[in-house]
Amino acid sequence: MFLCSQPEIFCIHSHGPNRYAVDFNNAWICGYSGTVLRTTNQGSNWLNVSGNGIPSNVLLVNIFGITSTTALAAGYIGSDTWVYRTSNAGANWVQVFAQPGGFINVAWIKLDNTGLMVGDPVGGRWSMWKTTNAGVNWDSAGLYLAQAGAETGYNNSFVMAQNRVWFGTNNSRIYYSTNNGTNWSVQSSAPEASVYSIWFDQGGSANGFFGGVNVYKTTDYGTAWTSIGSIGTGSIVGLAGLPMWSGNLWYVKSGNSNIYFGYGIGSWVSQYTAPAGTYRHITTERIPNYPFNGYAVRNNGGISHRSIFVEGINKIGNEIPDAFSLGQNYPNPFNPTTKIRFSLPLPSKGGAQAVKLVIYDILGREIASLIPRGQEGLSPGVYEVEFDGANYPSGVYFYKIFTENYSKTLKMVLIK
Repeated sequence: MFLCSQPEIFCIHSHGPNRYAVDFNNAWICGYSGTVLRTTNQGSNWLNVSGNGIPSNVLLVNIFGITSTTALAAGYIGSDTWVYRTSNAGANWVQVFAQPGGFINVAWIKLDNTGLMVGDPVGGRWSMWKTTNAGVNWDSAGLYLAQAGAETGYNNSFVMAQNRVWFGTNNSRIYYSTNNGTNWSVQSSAPEASVYSIWFDQGGSANGFFGGVNVYKTTDYGTAWTSIGSIGTGSIVGLAGLPMWSGNLWYVKSGNSNIYFGYGIGSWVSQYTAPAGTYRHITTERIPNYPFNGYAVRNNGGISHRSIFVEGINKIGNEIPDAFSLGQNYPNPFNPTTKIRFSLPLPSKGGAQAVKLVIYDILGREIASLIPRGQEGLSPGVYEVEFDGANYPSGVYFYKIFTENYSKTLKMVLIK
């Protein structure tokens, strides 16, 4: 169940507010009237860090949380766009960018403090700016992309994954770069004219999605896109997936108070309905952790929050087993959670070993990966991991363990 809180009510840009979850505990959010909120406890409380250098008449439309104390917020006053930066958790904000006649759709900073900012075209070219110091300075040198016709972009339609960049337009185009925006190619979004939202796996795989009226999926970095449908009325203005794996997907639609969930294969359910307001944006945290946090924001200032996915992986005791093993899940059948235990002996070369534990549906489609990316290197021992099937339908599922020298598959049954 999503948890709903009502902080100070503020207006949100009609194309979608933007907020970004930094990690498990920290997230930032912005809105009209120069409003900025931040949380340090997974959304249980939101601190108002407005003002302090941000004018009250600026209409903030996107924000990027770089760390728990550093963030960039962009907005506009009249026909001019402005970007503000804080490095002390909002105690002070400094203007770091301004552009007459512009509109910044998004800023994105990578872990190495390099980043890219993209706005609607000005003077026949897309407004593009790069930074090498986490947004303190911005430079457009070497970044040129001509505007095609009268095309513009959207706040929620931009994503970076390593050196790759994608952003959508209202012109049946997705622009794609493999070198942080230095060079661009065009991917077609037809028959969708408007790409309101876009998301790619942050782990570096070729899997991604964009939202128009329907959800479209790619498995080759966007060379080809396939519709996997949607439910609900309106256009998909917000799209989010787990930062380590693209099997689970959430979206929100314009003028709609529902959050929709699917497995990235076209099987969608309405997962949560807000008591008031319509959703404008949805996201999950940028840095992988377990459990993940997801947030969605609404036009009445409402914030929905959920901790997503499994509880994590636990090592049981210090004894080193003699052989590999994968135990039967318990309980089985289960509703909605079950635990899976496996054993890893000492490998021939010593040290840690790469391990994957994957859940498949009855059709053999991978629907969950239970060991977080970055934690696949496990030392010898006995481990237990919990799988939460709350978001999956009743039926037969299979789980399989992979190591360099061992694999095994077992069956389990979810009954609701």
